[in-house]
Amino acid sequence: MNNKLSFPDEIAFGRKEYSWRRDWQVNGWLIFATIISALADIMFPHIVSKWPAHWQAIVVLVQFLAISLWARSLVRWIRGMDELQRRITVSAVLFAVSATFFLIMLWHRLNAAGLFQALFGPGHWNIGTVCHAYLLLTIFYFSSHTFFTRRYQ
Repeated sequence: MNNKLSFPDEIAFGRKEYSWRRDWQVNGWLIFATIISALADIMFPHIVSKWPAHWQAIVVLVQFLAISLWARSLVRWIRGMDELQRRITVSAVLFAVSATFFLIMLWHRLNAAGLFQALFGPGHWNIGTVCHAYLLLTIFYFSSHTFFTRRYQ
């Protein structure tokens, strides 16, 4: 086991401490799930919808297996932090996951109620893919991490 401490800035792109290797270790499985989601749900949904149901189910299961493996790597990374960094990061991750879940549920209900069609006209307004969740998680994580870090200064 590696005894080197983990730091949140290791995965914050643009920071001096940023490490591609460490970011890939922590977020590699989420990026893999995002690529599968982008291909199956956004770029080629017309092709995937023609596949047999068991192939479509395999695509979904692979995405959720990758997300489970990402959660495991995230927990391992957080366990390698000191107490203060762990508390800040757990708070930021909890806020990011909760806010993402809430926003996707709210968006889905507003879409089902027809709000977006009424405002913007007919079109596809669903955001229920792993790609959208990854984007929202990233935005909420870094904004909440900044907030919680300033709180402890």
